[in-house]
Amino acid sequence: MTTQQIEYSIETGKLSLSFWGKINHYGIVLYSFLLSSIPIFLHLKYFILGIHKQLKPFELLFLIPLILGLLFYWMQKNRLKFKSIETNLSREELNKLIEKVAKELEWKETTSNDKVYIAKTDPGFFSGSWGEQITILFDQNRVLANSICRLDQHSSVVSMGRNRQNIETLIDEIKNTNHNPEKW
Repeated sequence: MTTQQIEYSIETGKLSLSFWGKINHYGIVLYSFLLSSIPIFLHLKYFILGIHKQLKPFELLFLIPLILGLLFYWMQKNRLKFKSIETNLSREELNKLIEKVAKELEWKETTSNDKVYIAKTDPGFFSGSWGEQITILFDQNRVLANSICRLDQHSSVVSMGRNRQNIETLIDEIKNTNHNPEKW
């Protein structure tokens, strides 16, 4: 992540993606819209050419991928939101905590610095997931966490609960450590 992407993400509470990251993340939306655009384009062509062609009932089926595309867009957009938790833990304590959660959930660290920690998972073929990308941002006395389907894999709208598990496990661990500082 670039410095601008990190700042934007902290400011908006939404994960900032690169151009190709957006293409992959919203790939299922683009595909759905493409399917629905073919009949729309054909009828628009007939309309422009002045050909009055009656819409057949089965042609209304193009509305299904359009509606699904809108649903997928809403889902994918919401998945970019960070979960935020206030904490008084030091960065060293957070690093130990993240290391513990990463080991438990088999995260593989890809980036770690003062502002961001990024990890990926690489589950097996029969796991029901192509893998997840976990992004953790550090902003003064709060931690922002997000987990989405991996951007370097196939576009996916399903992680079989792994994205939720990644975030809930991290947040629960931070909450438990906030309430029990002697844990460290």
